[in-house]
Amino acid sequence: MFNSKHFRKLLALTTALALTATVGLSVMAQAETTKHFSVIEAASDQDSLSVTEIAKKCRTSIVAIETETKVVYNTYDNGYPFGMFGYGYGYGYGGRSNRQQEYTETAAGSGIVLSEDGYILTNNHVISGADKITVYVMPEDGETEEETYEATLVASSESNDIAVLKIDAKGLTPATFGDSDQLEIGELAVAIGNPMGSVHGSVTAGIISATERELTIDDVTISAIQTDAAINPGNSGGGLFDSYGNLIGIVYAKSSSVSIEGIGYAIPVNDVKDLIDQMINDPDSVQAQTKGSQIMLGITIVDITEAMSKQYSMPVGVYVREVSEMSAAERAGLTKGDIIVEFDGETVTCADDLNAIKAKQTPGDTVEMKIDRNGKEMTIEIVIPQPTEVETTSDK
Repeated sequence: MFNSKHFRKLLALTTALALTATVGLSVMAQAETTKHFSVIEAASDQDSLSVTEIAKKCRTSIVAIETETKVVYNTYDNGYPFGMFGYGYGYGYGGRSNRQQEYTETAAGSGIVLSEDGYILTNNHVISGADKITVYVMPEDGETEEETYEATLVASSESNDIAVLKIDAKGLTPATFGDSDQLEIGELAVAIGNPMGSVHGSVTAGIISATERELTIDDVTISAIQTDAAINPGNSGGGLFDSYGNLIGIVYAKSSSVSIEGIGYAIPVNDVKDLIDQMINDPDSVQAQTKGSQIMLGITIVDITEAMSKQYSMPVGVYVREVSEMSAAERAGLTKGDIIVEFDGETVTCADDLNAIKAKQTPGDTVEMKIDRNGKEMTIEIVIPQPTEVETTSDK
């Protein structure tokens, strides 16, 4: 039998539940409307790409670069260049006459297309001192031959290790910039470049291994992105891309690197994008930046942190990746693979320590430097060189 009393109670309960749900939905809608915009959530709305898709999207935004530099050196009747057996040895020896010889040195690197009309970004060390710069642009179809252009230098920054070139081209595919401040350890990283100067458009993939890694190159410290994507000589100036195919770093690589696999570095785009704009829009102001003096020992170094020390059984300090020829470091006997642990009696745990201690020195002074060489501690003496003029285009 139909019970109206029970029906009314059921109807009241159903109505109450409906009103509660409506109010709840209204509150949720209001919360969604007033919610602040999030860069991270906006990025997460994008569909990430596969490595294949990233390669298709980004390869034509990377160019190959070849440089030619004329080198002149003194030689003697015996055919040996000046200084081959040490600084000053052989000069005028036995009354032999000297003469000059010249040859052209070639080198290779990579670059990133910034604009449709031919602005190209690369590392400063890729083009520094070059007499001729040639850029090779990959065709869109991937089948026709590369187009070749002679490039002119627009502006460069030694202290940031970037340079902007210009080629007379149209219809290029510029890279899209990402946000290097939002990187997370473990996310996908894809490097595209010209390794060994012979594999234009080569693609390697890995992850973001670390961010804000202090890396000192030729006495200039860079806060770098670290990746395990394979990076080799010739990749310098190429692109490091995120999982959406956006440029997040300018790859840095040199012919001499740490003898540990799976460690590569890139300059975060957020650190230099304002400078890049300035280089293109007002290059004269960049080149006219004030110059400062800096004592350069002639070494490229990498920090050995506590974690790396434990993992690789090395002392904490700075690892010498490269020693420049005829530098103060070379004359002191410092070699690739040495680890500097003390300078002028003060402990060195990172590049910042070494730079701070070095800045206190007076040119001409002889300073003791304690190093670890193949597990044996030893002390060598280095003569502090005269300061070198360097461009300063940022306050870092």
